[in-house]
Amino acid sequence: MADQDFMNHVSLPAPDERGAIILLSGNRRSGKTTVLRRVRQTAQSQGLSTGGVLSVARFRATEKVGIDVMDAATGVTFPLAVTGTAGIIHTGRYSFDPAGIAAGLRFAEAGHTADIFFVDELGPLELERNQGWVGVLPLIAARAFGVAFVVVRPELLALARARLGLPDTAPLLLVEPSTRDTLADRLCAWVQQRSRR
Repeated sequence: MADQDFMNHVSLPAPDERGAIILLSGNRRSGKTTVLRRVRQTAQSQGLSTGGVLSVARFRATEKVGIDVMDAATGVTFPLAVTGTAGIIHTGRYSFDPAGIAAGLRFAEAGHTADIFFVDELGPLELERNQGWVGVLPLIAARAFGVAFVVVRPELLALARARLGLPDTAPLLLVEPSTRDTLADRLCAWVQQRSRR
């Protein structure tokens, strides 16, 4: 119940505000991308434009074996990463495909003026090593979108705020498996309010 209370007390930007940034955070496999995919679907069904990138897990049976990057505008996907550290670009347990990184940058550049802009996610590659999708940081800072949902791991939140020039009061939504669906419902209702403006 404490998680639910916390979520209900996070203020979302006014429905007509442009250039708003909402941070979304949570542990691995908590449902961050699941929430954003629902937001994307709702936005598109309401006639709002969507852009940016979503990092979609790729599974073999129940084992996560990689990540695909999805264009939030079109739904087109490219392979982004596979488990293992054999590639030239790697972090944690993943090796990243330079072509997938480049595709994500193209998706972000094409979509950064959308009504709903997604950046899923900024991780150690971007925030600590200035690699990967680091080129998305100035697109976020330009605030040409209606609202941006930016996914950041909990341990990188302070660094993300510093790199993006966000105050501690910037909206932060924490995703947990127990609150994921309720949070998605709340965000989808908020997106519907934006579509009526």
